[in-house]
Amino acid sequence: MDSTTSNPRSNTAEEARTHVDDVSALHLPICALRKQRNTLSAISRFPPEILATIFVHCARLYCGDFRLQGPWKVPPWVNVSYICRQWRDVALNCSSLWKFLLVSSQSWTEELLYRSKMAPLTVFMDKRDLEWSSELWFWEKAAAYAERIQVLSLMLTDLTAEEILPKLTSRAPLLKTLRIAVERSDLDEDHVVLDTLFNGDTPALRTLELSNCHLSWSSSILCGLTSLRLRDLASPSQPTITELIAMLRRMPNLVYLYLESALTSASQFVLNSEDLDLPRLLRLSLIAPLSAIVAFLTHVRIPLKTEARIRCHYEDSNNDYTPLYPLLAKRTNNTPVIQSLVIKSSPDGLQFVFSTSERDCDRRPFSSDTLSYDVGYLWEDWDCGIPLKLDIDFWSSRDMDREDLIGGVCRNVSLTHLRSAHLFFDVSSSLSQTFWKGTLGHLQELRFIKLTGVTVQGLASMLSLGPHHRPENQDRATVDGSLQIFAPSLVELELVSVAFAQHCFGRTQSNSDKCTTSALCLYDALSRRKAEGYPLRELFVTECLYMDHDHVAKWEKVVEKVDWDWNMRSDDDYEYDDEYDPFKVDCFDDS
Repeated sequence: MDSTTSNPRSNTAEEARTHVDDVSALHLPICALRKQRNTLSAISRFPPEILATIFVHCARLYCGDFRLQGPWKVPPWVNVSYICRQWRDVALNCSSLWKFLLVSSQSWTEELLYRSKMAPLTVFMDKRDLEWSSELWFWEKAAAYAERIQVLSLMLTDLTAEEILPKLTSRAPLLKTLRIAVERSDLDEDHVVLDTLFNGDTPALRTLELSNCHLSWSSSILCGLTSLRLRDLASPSQPTITELIAMLRRMPNLVYLYLESALTSASQFVLNSEDLDLPRLLRLSLIAPLSAIVAFLTHVRIPLKTEARIRCHYEDSNNDYTPLYPLLAKRTNNTPVIQSLVIKSSPDGLQFVFSTSERDCDRRPFSSDTLSYDVGYLWEDWDCGIPLKLDIDFWSSRDMDREDLIGGVCRNVSLTHLRSAHLFFDVSSSLSQTFWKGTLGHLQELRFIKLTGVTVQGLASMLSLGPHHRPENQDRATVDGSLQIFAPSLVELELVSVAFAQHCFGRTQSNSDKCTTSALCLYDALSRRKAEGYPLRELFVTECLYMDHDHVAKWEKVVEKVDWDWNMRSDDDYEYDDEYDPFKVDCFDDS
């Protein structure tokens, strides 16, 4: 064999190297062309400061949503630095992008602190679902930078709280927002006490939120706040009204105040000092015993523009809520005009929603807003034209006259310009003529009524402007000039999950006093109302019992528009599932 004959394998390797070199020679020009092409896109022409703002907003969203939090090996918003050279340059030069610290790998925590330079830090930590032993280093590292922390949010178990919170003794001159929520394993244990928190040296603190933990109510931390939230404090640690007022005197610029299961009873309260003014308060949330709420609203003067969310707990087996009435009158008589009203009745109490919008009848009651510390308050209807939400809890629903309580509240809240109302009641509930007449019947501008789970017995009688069952040969009686016309502007009625009677003997006997309100009884009432010159324009019917096509045909003779869901229902429709509730209508879901 000729010694000069080349090795086939050697030739193949040489060819491969040649091709690699050729590809490399083309790669850089191609990259340059791609870079030139990218510069022509709109996103590439964004000014660096705009891109940086977007990146920071992205990081803030990740940190603000506890459902998306780690522990992360790599913080998710780091990905913006891997898109292109321009984005990476912007990201690395934006110290504010790296100021967000949450539990991640040790190397990345160190890198975030390095890239953030001297930017004020935002620290998030949720230890409820993490192994404490493996994450202790993160807290120790974050605590070492206390003087740079501007926002600190901690969600802890009672065990981790007892270990880490006492270590927060360094001054925090930049701290503006502090949120601490402790989840207790034993509800009978005392709450975590933050005696040495930052050694009381937090001159910039403006927002404080505490749940299942508390400070000394004379702490210097409780000075100059603009937002205060105290939630779920154990009875021994709850401030008295006297302590609360003394504490609030040191917060003259308070804008947001949330006291939720944080106040003790004030049944024996006597104020030995002047009343308190909170002239800048915009939001007030109170969940407390009735006596504490009455004492607070009596001795703390808040602007009429303040939006209030109030939930009154019963105390000492007492169902007397009349002390609340004059305070409601004082708060609402000069507020923006109430145009919509929601009243929801449950076995445990009543809920009211007062809105300034003309057609705002499907708002959640306050008790639906506060189901969860994590996300409950995100559902609250703040800044939506709702000056007042009021919940009243019952000691015993058997001893409670719901009609009287609803009437007492509504008569003390200015409803002169009410346009729409939604009453959501238990299936067994019926409302009397006296209720309708005294609560809503006198309102001259009421145009829309929605009923959910309420029989229309009393309402049908009021709609008819008099007895709606009469002998067929009896001439139509004219309305007595002295007779009060029920809601003369009413043009729309919506019925949801209303149970009509199958038969009405009062109608058979032409005796309105014995009426049990069948679908035909409603026809008689609407027919009489039309004859008297107050016709109903629209009737909406959904999921109602004991009605059919014939009833709808009757209604269409006296109502301009009837909107029916075509469901003909009876009790037999619900026999097969003992847990199914045909009247469970989630009409307050505004999602």
